[in-house]
Amino acid sequence: MTPLIWILITIGAVTVIACGVRVHRVGGPSRDVAIALPVAAVLALPGLLADEATAAAWGLWGATTIAAALTWAVADTVRDIRRQTPGKPGTAS
Repeated sequence: MTPLIWILITIGAVTVIACGVRVHRVGGPSRDVAIALPVAAVLALPGLLADEATAAAWGLWGATTIAAALTWAVADTVRDIRRQTPGKPGTAS
């Protein structure tokens, strides 16, 4: 079960990184990001709870969860800033 946990944590971290790159390019949360970030945050949790996981695995899972939350917060903030900036295409003036 331990290799599966590490694989799931790695997939979660890669998903968060990919969402961060997408947010940077798009400039706000998209439907893909809105679905992927919560999934990435809790992906390894069942395995961690079922197995006696190491402290390192729990720590990396926590870091992935925090990174997912911060990525969403940045995306939401960028979206709000773009909406309030006059003169930009697609924003309210």
